[in-house]
Parts: sequence; structure tokens; C-alpha cells
Amino acid sequence: MNRRLFLGAATASTAAFASLARAAAPAAGSVKIIGIAGSMRKGKTTYKAVELALEAARTVSPAIATEVIDLAGLNLDPYLVVGSKSTDRPDDFPAVQERLVASDVFGIVMGSPVYMGIVSSPLKALMERMAAFRGSGFPLKNKVGGALAVGAGRNTGVELVLEQQILFMLSQGMILVGNGDPGNHWGGTVQSKGEELTTDKDSLDTVRGVGRRVAEVALRMAAG
Repeated sequence: MNRRLFLGAATASTAAFASLARAAAPAAGSVKIIGIAGSMRKGKTTYKAVELALEAARTVSPAIATEVIDLAGLNLDPYLVVGSKSTDRPDDFPAVQERLVASDVFGIVMGSPVYMGIVSSPLKALMERMAAFRGSGFPLKNKVGGALAVGAGRNTGVELVLEQQILFMLSQGMILVGNGDPGNHWGGTVQSKGEELTTDKDSLDTVRGVGRRVAEVALRMAAG
């Protein structure tokens, strides 16, 4: 092949790849990321941390849409896993399950407060109910996961809580990301100051980083 034909073929190939990339780009709002706020306190600091991560996710692309599931007050009775129950309240798990396993959900950001170095009871109850997913085709498989932990201080067990969430998501076949550059650690860790999050930029940036990384990888998964 002479130089002119080679350059012509290369230009055509480049144009074809560019056209394919444009065609594969997800439509606006078509890639959903769900945030799970695992606190017992509705709408408080864990919820705000999850919202902050999702806000950062939406900056990545117009294709990203977000939704928050606040576990506070929901009945996720874990006794139903073993064929029993501890309450006569209506079971809220089926509605939560439907939202998490939906085909347009490509990412999940999970957040928990730190209670003595372990995840909150609402989030633990949800995890125990989702154990059933392991026997039903792993519906969360290949969804992108990121973890957040909200503690009362810097050394209150935040990384232990991240680890528990990460291990759960790995057991579901999910694709795990951390908080990205510059730290590239295991997730977002932030402090609760009363009813608000700390104003410490470095801590808040770890939360934002998780949201962005989940969105970036979710877009790749959505594009096939």
C-alpha cells in the first residue's frame, strides 16, 4: 500500500471509530446511579454525604441520573431471610430490591454512619436481605459500587465500615471503585459535625471522588 492509500485508510478508520463512539454514547439521563443512605436518622449527615457523592457523579456526564434510597424508617426485617419475621409492618424490601436491580441502574453508592466500628443496623438488615441475591442469579453483578463512611471524627472506624461495605459488594459480584485521584483510597470518609458534614475540603473531596469514579466506570459499562 502506498503512502497516500495508507493515510486515506487511516483517516477513514479514525472517522469510523469516532462515529461508533458517538453512536455508543449513552443518552441523557439513561445511566442511573442509586445512593443508599444507611443511617437510622432520616435526611441527616449520611444522607448528605450520599447526596454530595451523587452531585459529583452528575458532573461527569449528562447521561448520569441519580436517586437516593433513605433506609431510615423502612422495614427491612432480616428474619424473613430464614422464613420468620419480627414485625407485622409491611415489608419495604421488595420495593427497594426493584429499584436496585433495575436494568438502567449501573452504579450504587452505599453510605453508612460508623456505629462502634460497624455499619448501621438498617444497612446491615438490607445486606442480610440481599443475601438472597446470591441464589437468584446475582442481579447486582457488574454494577459499579462505591462506599462512604461518616464518623464522628477521623479515627472512629471509618475504614472498618468501608471494608464491610466493600466485602459485601464483592460478594455480590459488583465492580468496586475507590475515590480516585489524588488519593486512590478505598472510598469516601467524612466527619459528622452535629447535623452537618465537616467543612474539611480534603474529606469532602473523598466523597466527591467516589461519586465521580462510580459515574466514570458506570458510563463505560453502559456503553458496552
